[in-house]
Amino acid sequence: MNAFASLFALLGILARPGLALAAVPSSEPIVLHVLSAEDYIDYGSDAESFLYYDEEGNEFEFEDVLSGFEQYMFDTTGKTVRIIYDTYDTNETMYSSLQTGRTKYDLICASDYMCQKMMGQGMLQPIDIANDVPNYDIYASRYIKDTIANIKATVDGEEKSFGDYAVDYMWGTLGILYNPAKVAKDKNMDEDEVKFAMKSYDALWDARFANEMSVKDSMRDTYAIGIMKTFEEEIVKGLKDSPYFDEDYNLIEGCFDEAMESYNVDFTKIFNRSDEKTVLEVKSTLMSLKENVFGFEVDSGKEDMVKGLIGMNLAWSGDAVFAEDTAEGQYGNELYYSLPETGGNIWFDTWVMPKESEGETREFALKFLDFLCHPDVASANMNYIGYSTCVAGDSMLDLIRSWYDPRSFELYAYDDVEDDFVYDDEGNYVPNEGYEEGDYTSPDGISTWDEIAEENEWDIVDLSYIYEGTLSDEVLALYPDPLGDTPSTNPYLFYTDELEEVSVGEESTIVGRQFFTQYPSKEILPKLAIMADYGPDNKYVLAMWEDVKSNNLPIAGVILFAAVLGGLAAAIIVTVIGKTRQRKAMEKRIKAARSAANNH
Repeated sequence: MNAFASLFALLGILARPGLALAAVPSSEPIVLHVLSAEDYIDYGSDAESFLYYDEEGNEFEFEDVLSGFEQYMFDTTGKTVRIIYDTYDTNETMYSSLQTGRTKYDLICASDYMCQKMMGQGMLQPIDIANDVPNYDIYASRYIKDTIANIKATVDGEEKSFGDYAVDYMWGTLGILYNPAKVAKDKNMDEDEVKFAMKSYDALWDARFANEMSVKDSMRDTYAIGIMKTFEEEIVKGLKDSPYFDEDYNLIEGCFDEAMESYNVDFTKIFNRSDEKTVLEVKSTLMSLKENVFGFEVDSGKEDMVKGLIGMNLAWSGDAVFAEDTAEGQYGNELYYSLPETGGNIWFDTWVMPKESEGETREFALKFLDFLCHPDVASANMNYIGYSTCVAGDSMLDLIRSWYDPRSFELYAYDDVEDDFVYDDEGNYVPNEGYEEGDYTSPDGISTWDEIAEENEWDIVDLSYIYEGTLSDEVLALYPDPLGDTPSTNPYLFYTDELEEVSVGEESTIVGRQFFTQYPSKEILPKLAIMADYGPDNKYVLAMWEDVKSNNLPIAGVILFAAVLGGLAAAIIVTVIGKTRQRKAMEKRIKAARSAANNH
């Protein structure tokens, strides 16, 4: 099979007739109490139906994830299962409510540090991953599972691995979301100059960008950038002294494992400093940041960026993707996302099981957890939420290629010129009837994707840290053995047309947008650290944060904020989630591709 046909095999979903399984009526319903963050699962009026294939190959179609699980349990076990799905706004309020003990939960989804805290306090029970959540064992990213396992907590006097208690759900990074066109216009700068500046955390403290940005009203997130700025010299020295990075702090090829085992361990120790002396130093750093920012925000930053109220925002990667897609789809604005060259925070939201869950409810809670870790369900969740799931597998490969692989968009252009391919009812481009493998030729006479990629200067991104070991034999059979060094010959490699090299003087840097935001390159992972629970040092950080947060808007920011809000009072708040969010950005690219085709 050639590379082009392989692409269709990956992107297409084969329609199969539905299969109804006989169900035995259930008596008393099994009620699962689940607690998670708001808008963090595929559910409700905005959800789109999805296909689910079980391990026997039976096909089901579900309206959303929650009702889908309930239906699947009834169809396959005859049991009536009901999920009571409660939500919370912050990890801290969730933890406080758990302390009251009013409601008992069978599953809780919370951030890594909070789950680590609950684990250390004896609030959780271990989970037998291999036996109880086999889908996670099979399809979760090996890198993510190993990273989770390295989080430790002391339980009953013995150090235990977080990987024995937690199943990862979503993950991402903390970085700088910015609008180079707006910032350049506001500050009378060149756009490339703005893009180049964002490679460093110094941009947040740079007087040139005063009152242009907002930062998270989140103690831990803002403390994280305070750590990166306060100990910048020490971090840079560590990169320079490490044998695994070059003079520009780039990971040397072939040194990933060594850098994770050595440099990342040392960097994580710096990143997690929270003693009284460190906190006082970070406080001074954050007080100076306050003088430069527009203000602190809880969850409005992404919408402020979309609507052009601000030009920079400290953002979680999932929110950044939402903002990038929405700004482009609704307003034609191009937003970018930067993980500064010295590294930063990588975070994980995980599912854990409280000790109170037992008996039949525990059994079905584990079934629900396993259901969530199936690639078909994980891709539905990711399509709805926009954040990156830890689960990979064939369905996720299909989804990500349909979102970001430029070959998908090239097909729109070629369809207007050649009739070898058609657009089917499910939105996939498939070979037309009578098409013979190997007879495809593009409008320019280029016959292979590798040649097309070279002509269009597409870059290649290695996502083996997500997909390796999770793909089916059927998909792997489409590729040569051994695998090659292009996406046409290696399923773990992806083409991208969004990376830009930006130069200022003799220096240069690479900047990116949605794909880069969703999946950081493998090369930057050793420079990303998990922020642990502060433990007894939490009192220092809390006191510091209260001081920093007081009167959080400088006067100039208040005046500017009022002026902007006054001018935009009638603006419609953009609320685009899930596939609609992706479709808007996609439609723009489709139109551009078709326009290009018509000009051939």
